Amino acid sequence: MKEIVDSHVHVSLLPFEGWENMALAGVKKVIGCSLFFGAKHAETLFDHFHQMLTLSMSIAAKNGIKLYITIGIHPMGIPDDWFRVIDALPDYLKMSGVVGLGEIGLHEGNQREQEVLHEQLKIAKEYGAAVILHTPPENRIEITNKTIEIAAKVGIEPRKVIIDHANLDIIDLIGGFGAVPGLTIRQDGLTPQMLLNHLERFQRGVLNSDYSNLRPNDPLSVPKTVRYLELNRACPEIIERIARYNAEEVFGI
Repeated sequence: MKEIVDSHVHVSLLPFEGWENMALAGVKKVIGCSLFFGAKHAETLFDHFHQMLTLSMSIAAKNGIKLYITIGIHPMGIPDDWFRVIDALPDYLKMSGVVGLGEIGLHEGNQREQEVLHEQLKIAKEYGAAVILHTPPENRIEITNKTIEIAAKVGIEPRKVIIDHANLDIIDLIGGFGAVPGLTIRQDGLTPQMLLNHLERFQRGVLNSDYSNLRPNDPLSVPKTVRYLELNRACPEIIERIARYNAEEVFGI
């Protein structure tokens, strides 16, 4: 398959060789997500956004990949003066190449995280922006339910919301809300074999590598998954949807 989209990559952490290999494997579009672990000041995130919008875009272009950016406050990097980032988000959403907010959401699910998420979702609703929502490795059902509760209270349009790191434990919660499942492929999560075995349940989703240096990750997990599904004669239309068209629809790219 050509024209693959990786819908969730922490591009500031991706080495040049990663870009090159993704391009060789057929990845043509990437959604670069915000994550600065342990950020203490708003300026840290502003510099992070600037790096993605300049250096990362330049490196992507050199490899023939079109990079789109989502910005926001990740729950693992909420600065002390986070309200300043909230105030700046509308200006970033007006910039060329910025297609939404992400990665945002809940990790521990505490009151501070909930408040930061609520304020960001209000901005996303106002500007009609797509959103990539984080789900953690622990307490997944409880925190996914709380995330959906906050999103529903804000009134954001579910089809513009990707709830990421979907797996069999939360796929029905995501579907019940009407959001898009983010299909993060890795050995300690959703594997290609598991995806194949439950492809109908995941067919509304968007494939991604969630590449970062915070855990073992493979920047080629999306094209490898596409190849695995093709070799195992999965439905070609579903492969095309989860590897390209669903993401293009959510982000308008």
